[in-house]
Amino acid sequence: MSSTGFPYWAVPAGRYVPLPFSMTTSTIGRDQKRAWREIRHPEHELLWGASGEMSAYIDDVRWQIPPTVGMWIPAGTPRRITLGASTEARFTYFRPESFPHPWTKPAIIGIDDVVKTMLIHLHQRNMPTEARLRAESVVFDTLAPIEAADVAVPMPADPRALAVARRLIADPADQRGLADWAYVVGGSPRTLSRVFSQGTGMSFTEWRIQVRVRAAMSYLAAGVPVSTVSRRVGYETPSAFTSVFRKVTGRTPKNYYSDACDLSA
Repeated sequence: MSSTGFPYWAVPAGRYVPLPFSMTTSTIGRDQKRAWREIRHPEHELLWGASGEMSAYIDDVRWQIPPTVGMWIPAGTPRRITLGASTEARFTYFRPESFPHPWTKPAIIGIDDVVKTMLIHLHQRNMPTEARLRAESVVFDTLAPIEAADVAVPMPADPRALAVARRLIADPADQRGLADWAYVVGGSPRTLSRVFSQGTGMSFTEWRIQVRVRAAMSYLAAGVPVSTVSRRVGYETPSAFTSVFRKVTGRTPKNYYSDACDLSA
């Protein structure tokens, strides 16, 4: 038997999903903290069900994954996963050849109780083939992304700009401007502005807004109040945060949270 519980002949080399099925789920139990080195999977992956703290790092961007949602990671995407102490998490893998949705970028996914129950149910190894395929079809029909917009956070290549980018991702509320950061990493504000723009296609200010909105999405999906989220991502008032969030995503933070609840309730 393979590590998935299916016969070796049913699981293609380097894969988790056995043929002729489209998905399988594994569970990481509660124990000490865990951190995996950056890897790529040949299959799509959905991280969900965390009872503690789970994060995914993709392109140096940290995605927090609360129990209310899942994190979609397309096949071939480099990712690094960390789990906090006493965290239980589930990893559902999907065979790309039979996946019906055109999701090519990481996204927050709504997972309601029905889908959670079905994914756990599909972990059984003695289910009749036809019954399993029908259940998989229902899962496909129910999964839906919550993301309001493609909130891209490209990373600059210049070492100075990259150092700044990583610090701002770690702390989106950091208020330091270009002059402050130029002093920290070396060089002039003008040079730092230029390499940031060349490396990301955005100005420093535009890029920082994207980072803040991306971070805010995870907090909102977890049910953190708008007033708290606004402070965590660097805005002095909820109204200022709401204005920026709506400009980027086309929705207010409250509407975004409502959509997340609708998809995960």
